[in-house]
Amino acid sequence: MYIGNIEVRNPVFLAPMAGVTDLAFRTVCREQGAALTYTEMVSAKALCYQDKKSLPLLRLEEGEHPAGIQLFGSDPVCMQEAAEIAMKVSGADILDINMGCPVPKVANNGDGSGLLKDLDKACRVAEATIKGAGG
Repeated sequence: MYIGNIEVRNPVFLAPMAGVTDLAFRTVCREQGAALTYTEMVSAKALCYQDKKSLPLLRLEEGEHPAGIQLFGSDPVCMQEAAEIAMKVSGADILDINMGCPVPKVANNGDGSGLLKDLDKACRVAEATIKGAGG
């Protein structure tokens, strides 16, 4: 199976989960057959403001590919900058935009599933993120 030009050898994926998908957990999941793993979702604002706790969430180990990262945010300018930072730090194969998280502290800020309330903005966020990721 392919996602873009990235080959994924089987359909077992580990989704990004806040507070769960750290390196140790991703390693166990790979050992148990996950072909694609994701880091936790990371706040674009935290990356833009150079939050020191966020960068380590993006680090991938050698041999941990294919791997994805997930950003959440709703400001196109910040998402573009965060995508540049995230791809540089992680070397990920896939960058995902979170548009599904319903947690109130995320969605009520217009991030996650809250972004889907404004589809024009969601498109601007997607375009900026793609540009920032080098696409």
